[in-house]
Amino acid sequence: MNKPKMHLIGLFHTVPNHRTYSACAFTGKVLRWAKMMNMYGWKTIEYANGVSESEASEHVQMLTEDELDGMTGRRGNNDFHGNTAVIGTPWWAEFDKRLRVALKERVKKGDFILHPFGLSHWKLKQDFPEQAHVETGIGYPDAPFGAYRIFESRAWQAFHQGKHNQQGSDYEHVVPNFYDMADWTPNYHVGTYNLFMGRIYEGKGMSIIKALAEAGVKITVAGQGDFAPYKHPNLEYIGPVLGKDRDALVGGARCMLMPTRFIEPFGGSGVEAQACAAPLISSDWGGFGETVEHGVSGFRCHTLGDWLKAIELAPMLDRHRIAARARSLYSLETCGAQYDKIFTQINDLWKDGWYTRRPLFVP
Repeated sequence: MNKPKMHLIGLFHTVPNHRTYSACAFTGKVLRWAKMMNMYGWKTIEYANGVSESEASEHVQMLTEDELDGMTGRRGNNDFHGNTAVIGTPWWAEFDKRLRVALKERVKKGDFILHPFGLSHWKLKQDFPEQAHVETGIGYPDAPFGAYRIFESRAWQAFHQGKHNQQGSDYEHVVPNFYDMADWTPNYHVGTYNLFMGRIYEGKGMSIIKALAEAGVKITVAGQGDFAPYKHPNLEYIGPVLGKDRDALVGGARCMLMPTRFIEPFGGSGVEAQACAAPLISSDWGGFGETVEHGVSGFRCHTLGDWLKAIELAPMLDRHRIAARARSLYSLETCGAQYDKIFTQINDLWKDGWYTRRPLFVP
């Protein structure tokens, strides 16, 4: 099969590098995409800000890092990058304008245009009708603009089917978030601290973290946001942790805590922890029903009593089994094979379409 090129749209408010933006899940997916799809013979042209660290076959720069900082204002270490992810801002408009010029110079009929950040550039679907548009992992900024859709979890897919009153579609898929397991080192020794690593705000369950602290549990807290409302002697706030420092942090944890209050599409930092052999203790809804095998890779909780008991039991879980499960389910190789099958089937639509016979994919 002569595979068409993939045109991957980076995030208009970040730079695909580990140095500054490794805490952003969407940026991470852009960074890892080309390395994953290279394994299956797909070539990626990436359109992104700054100097990308990805393995795309061509990097097309939209805004320089200085231009981006000049428009958004240089962000502090603790500032949440998502605050600048606003459509209609000057940096979005300039990115979008340059993106259209660059795409017109490069795309061919039948190519793929990939939208990892959902609706941010949805009008490209209208302006480039001879290409297949794909949302490559729907997380928060979601809207059904006519692209082929790939969700991060079955729970998130069902949530949006209900939200939009939609029936299922043969070209709507679920593939979990994917990770380069070379970035994560299993630590099979029981860790020395309980860890929360995520955005510091109520949506991520910081009130639960504080309640646990008030119940006597010591917790290390890492992430972007305002920690002041949650200060407690049992909470050690260390700020955002970036790059390779994340590996050592999560690997040394006794367990990872993710008491997310909203419907979590996936919960990537929890999978990163499991890849390092740390158990994940989470809420009992959203993507956690798929990423946390209750009593095996962690625990899913409802009440404060659940949380306290789960933290007590976490050291008894088999860390070898936790790491093996995560590294099998969420690797570039495993997820890339699923994406390869999906893109092959979508590409078949230019030929015999739904009637094309190919070997059945079995994970």
